[in-house]
Amino acid sequence: MTQAEAFGRRVRRLALNRQGTEAQVFLEEGFLYLRADGFARFAQGEGEEALAGFALLKGGVELRFRDGSTLQLRYRLGRLQAHFS
Repeated sequence: MTQAEAFGRRVRRLALNRQGTEAQVFLEEGFLYLRADGFARFAQGEGEEALAGFALLKGGVELRFRDGSTLQLRYRLGRLQAHFS
């Protein structure tokens, strides 16, 4: 099992701000806060040590892990979807 699959099983909810500069990934215990704008780019919280990088997308986030796996989280028709690669 890749790091993306293991992390994806812990995800419960995703919250994005309207500007697309901040996201919160709520997990079973705790959350991961992501911010990317002209002033700062950082991840903070549960699971940040496993991340190699992230991208805030329109309507979702893409998390890249140190083992090379990727997890995309998006809402589609009101349901949270996770795609692994």
